[in-house]
Amino acid sequence: MKLNLNKIIYLVIILQILSVQGIIVFNIFKTLGNWEFKSIVHPISVFLLLVLVVLLRIKKGSIKITGIDLLLIAYFSICFIILIFNTGNFSKIFISFREVFLVSVLIFTYQQIDISSYYWKKILKFIFILIIANLVFILLTYILGPEDYMKLLTGRYRWGNDTEYKFKISSFLYFWRSPGLIGSPGNVGYFGLIAYLLFDQDDTYKKKRVFAIILAIVGFVRSVYVVLIIYWFLKFMLTKKNLKKLKYALPYIFPILLLAGYFLDTKGMLDLTSLFMRIDHWIYDIPVDYNVLFGGGIGEAGGAVRGEGFVATLDSYWLLMLLSVGLVGIVLLVLFVYEKAKGNNKLIYALIGFLLAGLFITLTQGMAFLVLFPLLFLKKT
Repeated sequence: MKLNLNKIIYLVIILQILSVQGIIVFNIFKTLGNWEFKSIVHPISVFLLLVLVVLLRIKKGSIKITGIDLLLIAYFSICFIILIFNTGNFSKIFISFREVFLVSVLIFTYQQIDISSYYWKKILKFIFILIIANLVFILLTYILGPEDYMKLLTGRYRWGNDTEYKFKISSFLYFWRSPGLIGSPGNVGYFGLIAYLLFDQDDTYKKKRVFAIILAIVGFVRSVYVVLIIYWFLKFMLTKKNLKKLKYALPYIFPILLLAGYFLDTKGMLDLTSLFMRIDHWIYDIPVDYNVLFGGGIGEAGGAVRGEGFVATLDSYWLLMLLSVGLVGIVLLVLFVYEKAKGNNKLIYALIGFLLAGLFITLTQGMAFLVLFPLLFLKKT
């Protein structure tokens, strides 16, 4: 029987998206007798994707590659070799690869694929079903309360962070920050955010993007709000028709912003204490030797460092990249991503938002970002 590589690639992408739904995958493997296997679904799906794309390009007899691609691949390969020589710990190598290199690897991989509109619609439909399911289960958190909700879905209740199962539940003002079916509020927010960006670029799903926005909002992640606000602002400001309308609206905008700012401040949503604490950590608490130009601290910061202290999270994607691959790596990465997004204004607006959000959160420590963000670069035919 002749294998349809494009169909298999589509199924592997679906498997990647399913891997983000940590509580669903947890319960599948718990039923089968070993819940720990939930953590291998994503790496296996990525490995299968890479193998399939290599076979696809061999079949076509060519590879799509540019000068920037070659420079980035060469530089990141050197950094990866340094990582291997610096540590013999497979876990540290794996986590560092995932946090530092995987997003660019997946973006390059997706550039090698021209997925049909038929399969792309199926992918968006699957994402939409998961959005609705997560919204329903987040509502269930409010109906049952956080304790009964977590006991129902995981069999036990741990407020905050369940360090064994890796699920999180917390509160924000008067609201619960529910893990939904994904496993953590942060990933809930980013799943909704990137799903919205995907829907916004597809005429069929534009009307359904409101559900993705709701999911993004109920994750209560400030960096998600930053991306949304910048994306909407640039979409509005860079349209000639809207620029003309803006001059008439300006007298009303500032009082509204002042009132909104006052309300948010009274609720503590504009409290910058945590931001100043992060900056203080960035200045004084980085116990990693590194070179500003070339990094060299790869594997010594981020998730590869066990524990939940500052060095394990860093709270800044760009700081992680500075320590790991230096300014040279950051510049090559930015040029690489820009080259892939060039000509797609909406994607560039979103990238500007992520660029700023990445200053205050380590984006690649979230599974939703790792899986969905590269899909923004997938070519459709």
